[in-house]
Amino acid sequence: MIDTLQIGGVILAGGKASRMGFRDKALQPLHGEALLAHVIDKAKPQVASLVLSVNHNAQHYQRFGLPIVGDHVKNYAGPLLGIFSAMRWFLESEQHRDIQYLACFAADVPEFPGHVVQALARTMRMESATATYIEHRGQIQPLFSLWDLTAVDTVEAALTKGVYGPKLLFGAIAATAVDIEGDSPGAFFNINSLEDLEAAALLIGKKQP
Repeated sequence: MIDTLQIGGVILAGGKASRMGFRDKALQPLHGEALLAHVIDKAKPQVASLVLSVNHNAQHYQRFGLPIVGDHVKNYAGPLLGIFSAMRWFLESEQHRDIQYLACFAADVPEFPGHVVQALARTMRMESATATYIEHRGQIQPLFSLWDLTAVDTVEAALTKGVYGPKLLFGAIAATAVDIEGDSPGAFFNINSLEDLEAAALLIGKKQP
């Protein structure tokens, strides 16, 4: 089994949020707290170290107390660039030499099971996969994925060819889907608009004090 101490995590918060009126989606409130705060609470216990992938308004994210990783190229090239930038950050960090894998989380998906990374890691080891990703109720969740850091050159090569989404790369590498059931009616609910935010407030319960 892959040890949690070998897994770094990144919350991908670098989208344009055009359907949210170009507001920072991750900072929008859900039950009185930023969406990002909900994601951090769920993601942090699942990895050894957690960073934020942000490519604009970085100063607004400093209050969360996590390292901020900017994109290597400032052109909104999609989530695969955020994944690549986080890979590079962990590989180049003297403090994180034990990190061999990168777990990814979406900043606009505040509800997901607490064993997502464990499930991805188990399948990665069993299948000798380069990457694993979640499939929930027949729908692929490509931003909830686990990557072997040895794939960094492959990811960089894909970016140079204009591949900006991880889903487009899965077919070209040893990537394996992991079917998982959510333990909440709001599991993997993606928030793209203010209407989605209102719907999420009904689906996702308030955190217990």
